[in-house]
Amino acid sequence: MFSADVDRTKVICDLQKFFSYKLRSGWLVSFLIFSFLSFGDDYLSSQCPNSGETKVLQPKQGTGYNFFEFRGDSSFRYFLDGKTFSLNTKDDPGKTFVFIDKMIYEPLLIEATQLKEYTQSSKPIDILHAQAKHEQEYFKTANPPMQITDYGPASRKNSDGSDGRLFYLWKKEGGSGKQPVTQYLVSTLIKDGVFVMSFMTTDDSLSQDDMLRQIQSYTSHFDLLSNQQCAQVLAAPSAP
Repeated sequence: MFSADVDRTKVICDLQKFFSYKLRSGWLVSFLIFSFLSFGDDYLSSQCPNSGETKVLQPKQGTGYNFFEFRGDSSFRYFLDGKTFSLNTKDDPGKTFVFIDKMIYEPLLIEATQLKEYTQSSKPIDILHAQAKHEQEYFKTANPPMQITDYGPASRKNSDGSDGRLFYLWKKEGGSGKQPVTQYLVSTLIKDGVFVMSFMTTDDSLSQDDMLRQIQSYTSHFDLLSNQQCAQVLAAPSAP
């Protein structure tokens, strides 16, 4: 069922082969990630539920967790690597923090109606750029000493070499009043709006390259779900 796809993804996603860290104007110069997920062309009659719920599955081999977001036609999945997993939705009501090993992730969906406040363009690059700039201006206004680094857009490559899903990366760090925290934010466009994943760490020894490896793993596994995939996921037992 699902295990074959998870194993194929893990074999393909050898980060050491794809990463060359030279941050120039285009963000990650070697952002050549291939996604060979193939679940077949047959679709079940049932639709992906539009419940807004998240289901977490573990691959049968290796480490990490697959997250499946059920949002009707906008349903998608992503992967976060690591061994120890926990959720925290209580300390900060309305937010969800995912803890995996020494990493802290915060998923956030910006609704399409809210995006109209930033831009009227329908181009993915314009939408992602406008959403990032809006957030950056908000944080700089609230905390002027904060440093913003905008790496901009980068496309994940398809298996045929064409440009695939577009992501936008920026970073905020420092500021005043609290212990300095470095936070990377990665956004991508889905039908319902913009999905943003925040990357932070509890380990100060992790380098920027370490953080970029986590981001690389996340972006290389991000995909929309078909009706058949949703049915398979819903029938599978959740991660403990």
